[in-house]
Amino acid sequence: MKKRILLLVCLCMLISAPIVFAEDEVSVETEVTSTAIIQNDYSPQLVQKIKMQRSTIYNALNLTPCQTQEIKKIDECRYKELEPELKKLCIVRKNLKTLNCAKTCDKKAIKSCEKELNQVKKNIKEISNKYDKQFKNILTSDQKSKYSMVRKLKRSDLKKVEKMHRDGQKPSDLKPFGDTIPQSVYSKEIKQQNSFWNKLKKCKTN
Repeated sequence: MKKRILLLVCLCMLISAPIVFAEDEVSVETEVTSTAIIQNDYSPQLVQKIKMQRSTIYNALNLTPCQTQEIKKIDECRYKELEPELKKLCIVRKNLKTLNCAKTCDKKAIKSCEKELNQVKKNIKEISNKYDKQFKNILTSDQKSKYSMVRKLKRSDLKKVEKMHRDGQKPSDLKPFGDTIPQSVYSKEIKQQNSFWNKLKKCKTN
């Protein structure tokens, strides 16, 4: 009972985020948060993962020193707004999991928690879209095209992984029949070829 009261108090304290109009493009933040494993509070790990993915994308764009400084300022504001929402996301998702696993199914509480979770996701998307718009405004037309290409590659990879999970499949890395190359070497080569980071390197050189 004390745990539930504490969770409710935490949720009330954490509900605060500015609302802006959302865009259709799936953001890095949405991708990271939707694929994360549910724990008590894994927001610091989410922030680090988002920062790492954004840093990799920025490196592919060949940014100028001036652009890098501007992006640094944008991202400082981005994470200041995102962090409380990411923390709230962790708490609400954990709370929803607890409700779904409870022996007594409280449909009203589950529905209320799902509604709260959807609002938090919406807040994260809106914050991300707001700062992504600022980020794109400082890019050249060539950099914008490259950025769109990188995001498209990432979404394509995610869709493939999601489809394999839904179908219960695993990506095959077995070498073709009759190929003389050792299986371990072939598996390594296939993994490197299909890697998103390998595609990103190719994109950077184009």
